[in-house]
Amino acid sequence: MQQPVNVFKMRGLSVDAARTDDGKIELSAAGVLKFAARPFLSVANKHLKAEKPALITDSAVYPSAWLPPIPSPTFNRLVRDEIGIGFGKYVPETVSIEVTRKFNANAEKYARKNRTGGVDFDNPFQSADPPAELIYKAIDEALDSGAVVITFTEGDPLLSENIVDYVRYVDKSKAVVMAYTWGLDFDLEKAKQLKEAGLQTLLVSIYSTDSEIHDQKRGIPGAYEKAVSAIQFGLEAGLLVTMATHLDGAKVGEMEGLWKLAGDLGVHEFSIWESVPTLDGESRMNDAERKIINDFYRRVNAVDDGTPRIFSNTIFEGEMFGAMAGRRWLHVTTEGDMQPDPYIPLSYGNLNDVPMKEAWARMRKEPALRQKRDVHVLYDPGYLQKVREANDWDFRTNQKQ
Repeated sequence: MQQPVNVFKMRGLSVDAARTDDGKIELSAAGVLKFAARPFLSVANKHLKAEKPALITDSAVYPSAWLPPIPSPTFNRLVRDEIGIGFGKYVPETVSIEVTRKFNANAEKYARKNRTGGVDFDNPFQSADPPAELIYKAIDEALDSGAVVITFTEGDPLLSENIVDYVRYVDKSKAVVMAYTWGLDFDLEKAKQLKEAGLQTLLVSIYSTDSEIHDQKRGIPGAYEKAVSAIQFGLEAGLLVTMATHLDGAKVGEMEGLWKLAGDLGVHEFSIWESVPTLDGESRMNDAERKIINDFYRRVNAVDDGTPRIFSNTIFEGEMFGAMAGRRWLHVTTEGDMQPDPYIPLSYGNLNDVPMKEAWARMRKEPALRQKRDVHVLYDPGYLQKVREANDWDFRTNQKQ
């Protein structure tokens, strides 16, 4: 056990991190207020002890590509946020921001799903992006609200001509920065620019190990090779790279093959996101299928053998912290609408008119979002109905009117 390093200090509470002999991290608290840190430290230590990290460097341990390194000013801020949550003061620790209307050959499908306006369906790559002032405002207000992770997501954010500037703009002492990509317009030079600007994690989406299926899903010939190249460029530039995929029940059987592909490509982490229910109420995964994911997660992460660790929101949200939408997560669309996450098309205010803190306060008053739950909030029939009604959903045809 190495000498502990202080990662958080306030009157009545001190939190230290010590690196164990096997390179993992153990957190401890002292002071009269240490009870306030106990829920977070208990969950964190359980997983820090049982699971391999995404990356270990001389100066820090990265438990996951989705989290700040330990120690770091951003992790200090995460601890502070979690202490506040222990007292019932929830903040949007993760804020995801859409920065482009440029989609792919399936532009209409993705734009309609995300309620994205201003898309040129005949020439989607020429669609005008949201004004930079809106993105900078979203970043400023996210940091002011307590965010420790800022993710540029939905569509392919790296198609935005301002993406490097957006990454650079984020105060890295307050939040780590992640960017999602399909790799549609990405090269080593852009990867190096993003690294220099302070990007921590590159999230590259691969739908299938079969290149033809992946290309068909994206609607672009060669999309699979572009995604693979994006991973290679990110690694060469020194970024933390995670290969991400969404799984529904039908795809659970492909999980291990995708993880092996992630290992062959040399990524730091393989990220699994459970597909949320559709607005027509269709469940995309059952408990037996979740158990398969969770068992595989534990088996892989228990052995530090050089293979990629796994991040799974069925564990992170299902077992550790509860579903994050509207509890620890806020999403900003290209139109400025603020939602609980990217998958819930229900605005609690537009950033052009309403401060983010006010939109967050509205979310925190929503009974369905206040409840800690181990599955996505769209499994709540009452809340699902509210979302459908807000989107003019026709209950007879299960389609938008």
